[in-house]
Amino acid sequence: MDSRRALPVCRLDEIPDGTMKGVEVDGRPLVLVRKGERVFAMRDICPHQGTRLSTGTLSSAPCATGVGDYRLEHVGQIVRCPWHNWEFNAEDGRCLHDPQVRVATYGAQVEAGRVLVTV
Repeated sequence: MDSRRALPVCRLDEIPDGTMKGVEVDGRPLVLVRKGERVFAMRDICPHQGTRLSTGTLSSAPCATGVGDYRLEHVGQIVRCPWHNWEFNAEDGRCLHDPQVRVATYGAQVEAGRVLVTV
């Protein structure tokens, strides 16, 4: 039997677009990242040395396919740890410099202006 359930966490307007918010859901510390009308949820603990990712910053991932081609990807959804600058994609939890390292992610959705997270 699947015991996962979507729990209301906060109102969408409590997370300004392009920011993140640390919350606790069912005893789990999570960081919510808002990008437009989408919200991503992941564990609020850096796997490197355990600090709260929600106290870090949001950034983007640089991408280049050739000389002179400089673009940004995942704009506003890369969470950078405040201690040692490890970066994680809020969408899938993968670490940018070592894709084998991940932070747990959780399903998040917005319904009637409320953010729900599946735990």
